[in-house]
Amino acid sequence: MDHVPVVLRFRDGRTERPAIVPQFDVEHQTVRVVNDDKSVAQIPFTDLKAVFFPRNSWPAGAAEPEMKGSVLAVEFSDGEVIRGTAPEYSPQRNGFFLFPLDRSKNEKVFVVNSAIVSIDVEKL
Repeated sequence: MDHVPVVLRFRDGRTERPAIVPQFDVEHQTVRVVNDDKSVAQIPFTDLKAVFFPRNSWPAGAAEPEMKGSVLAVEFSDGEVIRGTAPEYSPQRNGFFLFPLDRSKNEKVFVVNSAIVSIDVEKL
């Protein structure tokens, strides 16, 4: 099983840099983190703001993200705003992948819908 290094940003302001199991299911509303002893722990979406995938962290051979979709400005309760495209955004889902317009640091971000204060659609 491949593990992907990520940056977890928590709603309480904490940041952690673990590896995760990349096939997480948004319907379960958890992210599976791989511990040092290779055991897997579940972190609930209710604790998370977003999961950041640093450049070149996705497994080799993974499909390149599509840069289609609306350009969104996503605002979190701490005031951070991330702009990017979201091919599969839906307010009814538990989260979505956002591909930042500035991808110099992060390839993509998994945004937890319940952590969002507002979303502005900038272009369709």
